[in-house]
Amino acid sequence: MERLLAIRDRLLASVAPVGEESLHLASAASRRLAAPALARRAAPPYTCSAMDGYAVRAAEVAPGVSLPVGLVVFAGDGPGVLSPGSAARIFTGGPLPAGADAVVRDEVVDAAEGSVSFRQPARAGENVRPEGEDLHAGGQALAAGTRLGPRQLALLSAVGVETVVVRRRPRVAVISTGDEVVAGHIPDSNGTAVAGLCEAAGAEVERLRVPDRLPEVMAELGAALNRCDAVLTIGGVSVGDRDLVPVALAEVGVDVLVHGVPMKPGKPFLFGRRGGRIACGLPGSPSACLVAFEVFARPAILALGGATGAARLRQAVRLPLAEAAHGKPGRARLLWATLDADGRVRPLGRDSAQVHGPAQADALICFSAGEGDHPENGLVTTWLLGDA
Repeated sequence: MERLLAIRDRLLASVAPVGEESLHLASAASRRLAAPALARRAAPPYTCSAMDGYAVRAAEVAPGVSLPVGLVVFAGDGPGVLSPGSAARIFTGGPLPAGADAVVRDEVVDAAEGSVSFRQPARAGENVRPEGEDLHAGGQALAAGTRLGPRQLALLSAVGVETVVVRRRPRVAVISTGDEVVAGHIPDSNGTAVAGLCEAAGAEVERLRVPDRLPEVMAELGAALNRCDAVLTIGGVSVGDRDLVPVALAEVGVDVLVHGVPMKPGKPFLFGRRGGRIACGLPGSPSACLVAFEVFARPAILALGGATGAARLRQAVRLPLAEAAHGKPGRARLLWATLDADGRVRPLGRDSAQVHGPAQADALICFSAGEGDHPENGLVTTWLLGDA
């Protein structure tokens, strides 16, 4: 896999992110930050109680001491003032009254009407969250490149961020080639899968079909490259009489950086650039198409959308095989697989034309070029596919 991943990394280094735009937080879900998001207010915004209990001066508390309760403080109340020799009933998130330096939790006090007695001493700072403990005003809440999921949006909302500078969605054309697809003799299942995977990676997708005629392939590719950030073709990248995509791409000014990669399935994969636009030629066999997408096209689309480093890649782990896997050394091999309840990974088949395996899979097993047979329970590198 080392050689294959080196090719992938070299290609990714040539992919620049798309432009940026400013969005209200409510419209920014799933986008990636193009610039750091800075806190407009601290979290917490004021020194507050971390518990339900009683705000006190710690020096005034000892076992058996009883203090009058002169104040009640809820979250959202304005800050009050704690008189010497008294306690304040306070609830989680309530602002600590001026003069108090500790909160004694409910479980270690005995409350009576208008007073509270303590069973243990208090310590200054106990059960208190200082202003800005989590994040200071003006501090970096999230770094550029961060994907804005629900938890990230919650953080930005908590620190007063209303608008963010994000990468726009990459525009991707998915072009299925072949007379048989255009005529409907063969379902465009690859196009369905690739378009859905591109959308899951954050892209805006348009789907097209083009017959096996060079002028039409050239016209469709050229037009798509004029309006889109990436063009993904399906089929037509091998060496047959109707494999017109490599010639068509060259004719419309694409600089082909890679055509043919040392992996199985997916060997005919093609990658090229025209200015800042990229073109990925995926094989037509279903499993090969989707493996090539996982190895090369998905990371490239994520990079267009602003993902960096490991955020462009599937999580890789070492897992034991649930059954023996057989193969010959020579090229990197990728097998669709499922994850068993016991933490082992189970191969689903090896045919590059299979469609059932990819539909069932939640993992890809990755064998290096020099690896052959693997026994049951042998450890293998596994990419976790997640939901899409």
